Amino acid sequence: MAGETVFTVARLNEYASRVLSNDPRLRSIKVSGEISGFKRHSSGHLYFTLKDQEAVISCVMFRSAASAMKIDPKDGMQVIAHGSVSIYARDGKYQLYVDGMRASGEGELYRQFLLLKAKLEAEGVFENARELPALPRMIGVATSASGAALHDIITVTRRRFPNMNILLAPCQVQGPAAPAEIAAAVRALQRFPEVDVIIVGRGGGSYEDLSCFNDEAVARAIFASRVPVVSAVGHETDFTIADFAADMRAPTPSAAAELCCPVLADLEDALSGARETAARLASDALREAENGLKRLTGSAAMANPHYAIGLIRERLRAYAQRLDSGVKTALMASEAKLFGRLEKLKALGPAEVMKRGYSIVTDEHGNVIKDVSGLEPDKRIGIQMAGGSASAVVTEIN
Repeated sequence: MAGETVFTVARLNEYASRVLSNDPRLRSIKVSGEISGFKRHSSGHLYFTLKDQEAVISCVMFRSAASAMKIDPKDGMQVIAHGSVSIYARDGKYQLYVDGMRASGEGELYRQFLLLKAKLEAEGVFENARELPALPRMIGVATSASGAALHDIITVTRRRFPNMNILLAPCQVQGPAAPAEIAAAVRALQRFPEVDVIIVGRGGGSYEDLSCFNDEAVARAIFASRVPVVSAVGHETDFTIADFAADMRAPTPSAAAELCCPVLADLEDALSGARETAARLASDALREAENGLKRLTGSAAMANPHYAIGLIRERLRAYAQRLDSGVKTALMASEAKLFGRLEKLKALGPAEVMKRGYSIVTDEHGNVIKDVSGLEPDKRIGIQMAGGSASAVVTEIN
């Protein structure tokens, strides 16, 4: 239309920035809030957010102002910041440019965190420290179905142990509904007998993003788990309540997968080593017995054949007892470990997995279909299950 004003994005951001910068109240304003997401850049500039229980605002403090500050800011600190409000025109980001800051007491959210931590610690909720299974039959995962955490866990697990079973209990890991969903997911995974360990977490984020893991319901669900739980909230420095309640903490989901999943090649090497040890013990014992007999036959005792025969019998009996108590015991122990690990490996094979209600779906060329993205309407598929197989035609994909 003639005469209408149309802004480019850049002009709009510049205009909004001028409006805010020209407001006298916003050119010099004090804001009270709790520091969160604090980062000190290599340039000397400080980046953080100020928050209360209702809102947050992004903040920047340049090196010149930061060097003159008399406090050491950190997450959870309640402060009064002085500065000006403007818009970073390139990103259209509204933020507070801080030129001074002083402490005003402990942040409310951090205070609540400390109170909950003290309460649960007094009740023994943080006492779980169970060992993780050496070879879990199935790893349970409580996280978002679409997040990077699940992808990282699957990638690491498949690299270390290709046949390892993973069971996902999808849940929100951010927002008001997240705590209840995380707790429910942890409980749901325990209903599957094959689940021997659980990973719960997400792929990092700000302090606010991780707040759902500072929830009492999540901590109690982790504490009540019948199997060990590894927390993997994805934050290197800050601990959450879930980290304290878990049996073990991992800094990232990938690290959690490495803790829970053994390397198949290492297990195979251990089995081979057990066989070699058993064979070496048997060989050493027999060699010692042969050497003893040789020493005996060359001794003066052979001048009296009856005495020599009796002495030989006694020593043979002693060697036999040593074989029974030493070599046989070692062989039995090694054999027991070997068969135990073989049974676990067998339980993870496709045939045994299908006996527990799972099936393998293939396309018309025999390729395994891993998810619904491999399905096409009106295409024939094969279904392999315990006891036989079947074919079907895809009529609908949800």
